[in-house]
Amino acid sequence: LNLERLDTDSYISIAGWAFQGLRQQDVQKRIPIALPAIDARWRLETPGIGGRVELQANSLAILRRDGQDTQRAFASARWDRRTLTPWGQELIFTGFARADAYHTDETASTATVIYRGDEGWNGRVIAAAAAEARWPLIGSLFGGTQRLTPRLQLVVTPPTPNLSIPNEDSRAVDLEDSNLFALNRFPGYDRWEDGSRVTYGVDWALNRPNVAITTTVGQSYRLNRNELIFPEGTGLTDRWSDIVGRTRVQVGRFIDLTHRYRVDKDNFAVRRNELDLTVGTTESYARVGYLRLNRNVDTSVEDLRDKEELRLAGRWKFHRYWSVFGATVLDLTNQDEDPLSISDGIDPVRHRLSLDYEDDCLALGISWRRDYERLGAVREGSTFVLRLSLKGLGR
Repeated sequence: LNLERLDTDSYISIAGWAFQGLRQQDVQKRIPIALPAIDARWRLETPGIGGRVELQANSLAILRRDGQDTQRAFASARWDRRTLTPWGQELIFTGFARADAYHTDETASTATVIYRGDEGWNGRVIAAAAAEARWPLIGSLFGGTQRLTPRLQLVVTPPTPNLSIPNEDSRAVDLEDSNLFALNRFPGYDRWEDGSRVTYGVDWALNRPNVAITTTVGQSYRLNRNELIFPEGTGLTDRWSDIVGRTRVQVGRFIDLTHRYRVDKDNFAVRRNELDLTVGTTESYARVGYLRLNRNVDTSVEDLRDKEELRLAGRWKFHRYWSVFGATVLDLTNQDEDPLSISDGIDPVRHRLSLDYEDDCLALGISWRRDYERLGAVREGSTFVLRLSLKGLGR
């Protein structure tokens, strides 16, 4: 359940969440309920110093019928200013401050020790300052236009209490191209990446008629390190991070290929290899996706297990209003990659097939899905779904 209000410079959400486990080993009474989950943000102009300030207030209660309960509240302020030098460099300055209050109990029921935090009330204050420089260099190449943009970022933040705080929303941490230059590389609020660091990288793009290529690659170096808050294998444990990147190739509107990767800084082993290829138009297409995570994370850290997966999908619009869609997911993980895996290397996860009708007034579809493992309380087997959506009501 979610109630939202949104305008140009403010946002508020009051929500409640309940989940049903999708894995065979899930215990439903240990899966958390989030109630309430409140998030509010305001964006303000700052005429005196330039830039823009964003204020945020957040509150969350995590409840389990059998397990650890956590309540959290924080308030933060962030200032960002972007400026251009006479020589064309782009400079971005950021200041950040946040105050947190946490309460938790029954921490011993959480199996992974680094997720527990300390019993009772705990608080912390977070502060950070960052400066980033980008220098776009533009010229001609191969009958098109290329853009080469070196990037350098410095983030300064004092030591922050982390392990005394429970970790509910920052567990699935992994260095990727999307968070390489982020102020905090953890995905949530419960963990903050303290310790100052320098991040460097380069963006490159080539645009020709009907061909577009973009690529990003980078790495970071931590100037100091206190607590070991990153599990081994996430690419962020040592002072030098792993090398991450992304390359996207588009040929007209018909071919779209994206490759994401993470390379081990010590032995250049590929720790993340992800490929997505789409061939076709927005109406009729074929799609192939492949993912292999070879991070060698300790199996006790349940949220960071290794995985190998193949995804296939296709859509064919055979009439102005009618289309057919099919998809499958195959689990290629074996016990060499994940000792806890029950797969023999090629196991179907699910198949799906649907017939859809859509015009300006309504969307109608019928689909069949075959699941090959138990999903919470739902047994493995076939599911049929009828969907009806009426468009434009109330206009």
